[in-house]
Amino acid sequence: MSLREALDAIRLLDAAGRGEGCRVAIIDTGAAEDAPLKDYVNLTNKSLIDTESHGEHIHRIIHRILPEAELFLVKVPNPVPDHIFITAIHEAMKWRPHAVNISMGSEMTSDGGDPVSIYADRLAVVSVVACAAGNGGPRPLSIGAPACGREVLAVGAVNMRMRPWSSSSRGPTLDGRFKPDIVAPTGYQLERGGARLIGTSFSTPLATAAAALLYSALPRPRLVRRLVQLTAQPIPVSLLNLAFIRGSQAASRTTVQKILKALSVSTDPRNIVGMGLLNVADALREAVQLASGS
Repeated sequence: MSLREALDAIRLLDAAGRGEGCRVAIIDTGAAEDAPLKDYVNLTNKSLIDTESHGEHIHRIIHRILPEAELFLVKVPNPVPDHIFITAIHEAMKWRPHAVNISMGSEMTSDGGDPVSIYADRLAVVSVVACAAGNGGPRPLSIGAPACGREVLAVGAVNMRMRPWSSSSRGPTLDGRFKPDIVAPTGYQLERGGARLIGTSFSTPLATAAAALLYSALPRPRLVRRLVQLTAQPIPVSLLNLAFIRGSQAASRTTVQKILKALSVSTDPRNIVGMGLLNVADALREAVQLASGS
């Protein structure tokens, strides 16, 4: 299965444009050698070029989808400590990108009040921030920072048959909110015979590229995020194989109460696939109509 098939499934091929005028920032483990960068910040003591086969793929995917877009990168270590993550978000904000791709994060449940999620929400005021939901599924409450943020676009995964990918992290958040927001395909190949890119990390750049296109039509990031949710395509969901979180003897009484409250809504399909499969063509049509006032 190819990247083109993944893009066709989310109807991005129906959307006109090659990313002219779009600015996209990536926070990840490094850059690809065969894709351009407008600017970068390196928060490690290593070369900018990625050696972990993660950031380079994100960089390359977004360039393939939006070859005319200006791309920016903040290189961070993996795993990334919170203080460096926050610095990376701050650096990305300086470029005022239309969209930011964050395919890194935690699978420890949170209510969105942790420092990384708070800073991601601040960035989401000026940019659409697409965050990988994580690969902690099928366990509920496995979406952590920064994907659990209130203003970010948390991206889960479907396989190339457009069914929920079993390892895609699931909600709800610790305070009971539905997550992820939407899903996009994973398991595609960039080149024929190449490795399959599996994980929500590689679903996210599809949503990031879409968000950049939408922002260029309607420069209101919160509204763009909402349009992406409202135009998503329904995905069939089976609830027969839901896993249940294991309690921790060390958990505080308050934490246990939050977990029990969150579990009461964990069987809702929106905690598996969000509002559904990303639908770029419909979202872009709505964005253009809103921007024109029609």
